[in-house]
Amino acid sequence: MIPRYYQLAAHAAAWCYLRTQAGNPLIVLPTGAGKSLVIAMLIEQAIEYDARVIVLQHRKELIEQNADKIQTLCPSLSIGINSAGLGQRDYDGPVVFAGIQSVYRNAPDFGRRELILIDEVHLVGDSESSMYGRFLADLMLINEKARIVGLTATPYRTGEGTICGPDKMFQKICYESKTGTLIEEGYLCNLTNQSTEHEVDLTNVRTSRGDYNESDMQRAFMSDDLVSEACAEIVAKCVDRHSILIFSSGVDHAFAIGDTLATLTGDTVRVITGETLAIERSQWLSDFKDGHLRWLVNCMVLTTGFDAPCIDALAVLRATTSAVLFAQMVGRALRKHESKTDALILDFGGNIRRHGPIDSDDYGTEVKLPGEGSAPKKNCPNCESAVAISAQICEDCGFKFPLRTADKHDSNADENSTLIGQSEPEEWVVVGCSWTKWTKKKEPDKPPTLRVMYDCQPDDAVGNLTNESISEWVCFEHAGYAGKKAQAWWDSHSIADCPETVDEAVKLLDRGVCRMPFQMTTKVNGKWRSITEQSFSHDRPAEDEWAAEAQEVPDDYVFEDDEVPF
Repeated sequence: MIPRYYQLAAHAAAWCYLRTQAGNPLIVLPTGAGKSLVIAMLIEQAIEYDARVIVLQHRKELIEQNADKIQTLCPSLSIGINSAGLGQRDYDGPVVFAGIQSVYRNAPDFGRRELILIDEVHLVGDSESSMYGRFLADLMLINEKARIVGLTATPYRTGEGTICGPDKMFQKICYESKTGTLIEEGYLCNLTNQSTEHEVDLTNVRTSRGDYNESDMQRAFMSDDLVSEACAEIVAKCVDRHSILIFSSGVDHAFAIGDTLATLTGDTVRVITGETLAIERSQWLSDFKDGHLRWLVNCMVLTTGFDAPCIDALAVLRATTSAVLFAQMVGRALRKHESKTDALILDFGGNIRRHGPIDSDDYGTEVKLPGEGSAPKKNCPNCESAVAISAQICEDCGFKFPLRTADKHDSNADENSTLIGQSEPEEWVVVGCSWTKWTKKKEPDKPPTLRVMYDCQPDDAVGNLTNESISEWVCFEHAGYAGKKAQAWWDSHSIADCPETVDEAVKLLDRGVCRMPFQMTTKVNGKWRSITEQSFSHDRPAEDEWAAEAQEVPDDYVFEDDEVPF
């Protein structure tokens, strides 16, 4: 496997930090970005220095999954596992993957270790009395020069902020790749969302330890007919999706969702909770990953360490104030797969509005706890989401609120003023396109038109969970001005002869004879948008340019033997 530029950069940055600075570095890579390969490269480098390595993780599934991956990536390495849940107790191997719950009392049994790697370090507390704290302190008694490298997709904790600092386990982020950047560059799957019609009212849900009370939340999500209504909406919006993962608000809620989906679809629906038998869980996860199972419901089981690239739709039927937890859930859909072009996110708990788009650069830096303030709100006319009264763009759907007009009594206002003049042009980035034959239901005798639908993101928006569909209608079978416009549209999109019917146009489009814009400009005409300009070509930086921009360590950096930091 050839490492990607950011994996090489993360590896080099970690070793550069270990050689030149005191303390422990942190690598931040989004879910699906390939942390396993970075771990493998760090291990290989350490083995070359005759170092002994231990990799600490918190769940047996993650231990087994990463150990298998790294054994595949580095077949010559001797890799051991120490996990009670997996029935293996290796203490002596040069590389050991260990479950912290199984080993935190037994650090001396592992002997001298030079490099300690910790995955999912956002779950690691800084207390010396914690399992991690106790194990690491005992390990340092054997080798006080041992170094720790942490990896995570979310370098913060709800209510605490960043996990790096002078008095924390990790002092500095040595390398970070952003989710939005890797989506834009094509390394992660594009995300899209649709506004949900049955978002749950959390007004009467109490908070416990900084998050929503689990009993109250489950009660809210199961009240009235919400389960059946939400499931019907999921089925309708996932009609073209093949692998749908659902997060519930509780165990009873999970089984209610499973029963309802099975009734609505006639499909097999599996429900996984903490009580699911290991043999059943293993088989159902395998069936889901292999494409034999379409629906998988879980209750707080598959938030981390679950690698299923086939997931092309994800429904969150729970709410959380934890940006980390929400990012981990959505991250299940970020991996790319040949069967999907994007992944649909359906959020029934208002989490996107609470935390912002997961691919924004500042995601998770501002934690909004329940009950913090009561700023005035307004409803988005497009998706009916509640947004701040001052908002110019709806965070859920990307709707741009029109500029306010002058007060009615101000009859002498300047006609050139932007307050009453033409609306400002809107700039969009086009991230997808589809088309269909369109016939007016109320006027079936009129000639059909071609409806072209552009999946767009506001050019200045943060994150790609603000997508909106913008349509235009091309009238190939109309006479006069509409027909001439259709000819002009085709000429700007294709070098093929212009079709005479919509059916011919659809067939040609399906064959790929038309180019599609990457950018558009629109203006608002009443309640509709009209497309005023489209751009069809742009200069995309070459991959080595991206690497050069992200690579903080020089390309010619040489690992000298006398610089080994142990």
